Amino acid sequence: MKFLLTLFTFAAISTTALADTGHGHGGDAPEPSRTIEIKAGSMWFDPDELRIAPGTTVRFRIENTAMIEHEFSIGSEQMQRMHQEMMQQGGGHHGGDGQGNQHGDMSGHGDMSGHGGMKNASVTLAPGETKTLVWTAPEEGERIEYACFLPGHYEAGMKGTVMLNPGS
Repeated sequence: MKFLLTLFTFAAISTTALADTGHGHGGDAPEPSRTIEIKAGSMWFDPDELRIAPGTTVRFRIENTAMIEHEFSIGSEQMQRMHQEMMQQGGGHHGGDGQGNQHGDMSGHGDMSGHGGMKNASVTLAPGETKTLVWTAPEEGERIEYACFLPGHYEAGMKGTVMLNPGS
């Protein structure tokens, strides 16, 4: 019985925490300084390369223009590989709110592993859906990419890179 109570409590807290699609901020999260429009189409993102100043908080407005579901996941290459493995094992959409909002440990402001303070974020979009996601670029470090890790999408080229550029 104690296990069921613990499980119920965790599920209730997780659903509330994961339902945010980047619209709100925690008390200490910076306001986005710019909005970047992203279109997710049939195995592509437009644009497929972004320049963002280190430490900048941006709001992504992602529109799925395709007739199939897509996701937008952004983070370091290492974090993305971990997310890709999770998705391939069928763990991708089971951690969200049941509406395809955010999934796994990759909430809009979450740090998936604590690795270097790199923040990863991910949202899933139904065909024709538009969502926003807020993310802060790291001050320095690894190469950053955004991708769709639904089965076969990344392999078909559905990915992009973020160049950390102080002048952006």
